Order: sequence, then C-alpha cells, then structure tokens
Amino acid sequence: MSIVKPLSPPDQLTFLECLNNHAKLSLQERQYLENLQKGAEGEKKWETHLRKLTSNVLILYDLTLEINHTYFQIDALCIFENIILAFEIKNYQGDFHINNNQWYSSSGNEIKDPLLQVRRNESLLRQFCKKHHIRLPIEYHLVFVNPEFMIYSLPPRENIILPPQINRYIETINSTPAQLNRTHDQIAEKLLSLNLQSDVYRSKYNYNYENLRKGIWCGECREFVIRKSNTLYCKKCETKETCHSGVLRGISQLKILFPNVKLTTHLVHDWTGKIVSNVTIQRILKQNFEKVSGSKNTFYI
Repeated sequence: MSIVKPLSPPDQLTFLECLNNHAKLSLQERQYLENLQKGAEGEKKWETHLRKLTSNVLILYDLTLEINHTYFQIDALCIFENIILAFEIKNYQGDFHINNNQWYSSSGNEIKDPLLQVRRNESLLRQFCKKHHIRLPIEYHLVFVNPEFMIYSLPPRENIILPPQINRYIETINSTPAQLNRTHDQIAEKLLSLNLQSDVYRSKYNYNYENLRKGIWCGECREFVIRKSNTLYCKKCETKETCHSGVLRGISQLKILFPNVKLTTHLVHDWTGKIVSNVTIQRILKQNFEKVSGSKNTFYI
C-alpha cells in the first residue's frame, strides 16, 4: 500500500474553524461547520479501514477534479492492478429509510439522496478517465462508516457498503492478488497533477480584520489563553504551552484568514491580543520567517 495523496483536513473546514475562533458565526454557518467536521471524522474512519489493506494499491484522498468545466470531489480513490475504486464517505448517524426514492431521517425530514451524488461523480470520473486515457475500469462505492447508522428499504444492486460489511469488504480486496507497474504510477501522478485547489468558499463570508476577536486560542479546547510568567495558560482545560508555539499558531490562523497578509511585529502583536511582548514576537518572526526590508517598513514572509 502506498499513500500518494495523504488525508488532511479540508481547507474549507480549517478556514471555517479558524473564522469561528475569531468571529461569531450565524446558526446556519455553525451547522455547516458541524457537518464539515462530521464529514472529516467519517473520512478519518475510512482511512483507518484502508490502512488494513495488504494488497498492492495506490491511494489518493480528497481529490477535486474537473471535466468539461464541471467540478467533482472524490473522498478516496484506490488504484489496483485491474480496477480503480472510488469512495464517497458518509458519517450519518441514526435510522434512515427510503420511500419512493426519497431519503428520510428518523425524524421524518427529507435529506439529499447520497446515491445521486455517487452516480454523478461516477459518470464524471469515467469521462475524466476517458479524456486522459486512463483505461482501468471504475467502481464507485457509497460507504457509511458510522456504526450507529441504519438504513431501511435499501434499493438492490447498489454499490453501498454498510458498517457491518466494511471488514468483510476489506478482506475481500486483500484476498485478490495484485501487481502494480509504472502505468499505475503514471495514473496516480496524472490524478495528482490535475487535482485542483480552490478557495472560492472565502467569498461566502463577510469579515474584516477590525471586526475579528484578537488573542491566542488554546490548541486543545479553543478557549482564549492568558499569559502566566513565560508560558501561555488555558483556564478551561489547564493546558500550558510556550509563547513561541502559541504565537506561531496565532500567525497560522492569521494567514489562513488573510493569505496575502505581510507579517509585521506590530500586526502579530495586535492579532495575538498583545499578551506577548513585541520583542518576543520579533524574535519568533526572525526565527521562523524570511525577513524582507521594504522602503517603509520591515515584514516577514
């Protein structure tokens, strides 16, 4: 097994968690954030299962591809000797049922049919592979990873993997001999080279520097920390850390929210709530970033 593109937190999730630390999100935005977090948890669960693969396979997580000006995302894609397996991961919890091709939660609320997304993505992936001369057959599976998920009236002959079936599915794959060669590596390289990065989600949120809360957030519980002697301290979870690590985390969040910002001692001092001295911040910037001397002031990149 070889991980070509590792699993990492989605950029949109990282961005929204950061914005949630420094601004007050609307109820709808908080609910969307929770859905992103649940989705990321589901992808981690599936990654844990794929670690059990013993056969030769190339794995890529979180691909964003484009075909004919249409974008689609793949949670996980596995390249085997004779097939490409793609997976749409759902972390649904609770009882669901299907009636007249409509999906409903236990509360009776209609939800979006996840099979529609899988069929759409499968069609787009086939078109994509045809365009780029990738000739392996494709199977696209919908995987429910939460052990507390149950679905009733499931349609037959769908590529759906339910929680009790996951281990058996992995065992079936492992029992199939597989040999990879340079052609498979080239497929993975092609997919990786055409993976798209997008930050269009930023335009959906109206925020500016002046209106954001300033300070350093605890890396464990996301509460504001205070200064205690030469350390930063969280009153809620009692976590302690160095000023150096806390300031670097604050800078990281600043750059997530304002990717084009030029780091200056004054800016970082203000952004981190002025709980660390200018002298300390300047030292941290010098140690971790490249100094650029401009005509008006010095900044770091």
